[in-house]
Amino acid sequence: MKPGDLALGIRDFFAVLVPGALLLILIPAEIAIRVLGQPVHVGEGLTDGILFLTAAYAAGALIGAAAGLLDPLAERAYRPAASFWPSKLSAAREDKLQFDNLRQAAKKLERRILEANDVASGETQLWNDKAFWRNYLRIASGPAVGELDRVEGQQKLFRALSLVFLIVAALNGVTRQAGLSVLLAILFFSMFVTYRRRFNVRLFQLAIAYYSYSRGATSAAEAV
Repeated sequence: MKPGDLALGIRDFFAVLVPGALLLILIPAEIAIRVLGQPVHVGEGLTDGILFLTAAYAAGALIGAAAGLLDPLAERAYRPAASFWPSKLSAAREDKLQFDNLRQAAKKLERRILEANDVASGETQLWNDKAFWRNYLRIASGPAVGELDRVEGQQKLFRALSLVFLIVAALNGVTRQAGLSVLLAILFFSMFVTYRRRFNVRLFQLAIAYYSYSRGATSAAEAV
């Protein structure tokens, strides 16, 4: 087993299995009985445990697919140069400027690399802002990919949890538990936005730094 295979398993555990299991456990008993014919429980036997884990993984996969709809909202959430706290306004503007500069620099570098290798996209974009550099780093730098995978796993976990608690709130109606679930959903969504921004920034930083370093190392070797 390669380290990458283990990392993938860990990401699946936190981003898929955990949210799915949590949703099954938090479903109100009357709704579970109405839909499934019995309340959801983990079970003590091996068979019950396997069935629960299978159902949790399936539920988590569906949650992950649906939670992808939150990505555009998260992108817009940290783009504006504004903050709820006046004291943070300057830092928010600097964060936005940093991200925009990194993205523009990465885009220019990507275009130059493609043109140097006679790869022309024409009017159709071959991939989004981040796909080129993710593919590049997967080929060129294992440590960079390891760091990005960890951050991506965290953002997917919080993204899924925000949707889980929104579902739980909807299933509980107007109750105290529903209100608490909404607050938790907002908290987890804010964490998702934080880790998504961290992923985007680190992706461009690592890509630009590694490409510049590799080019410098190649030029030095050729000079010798």
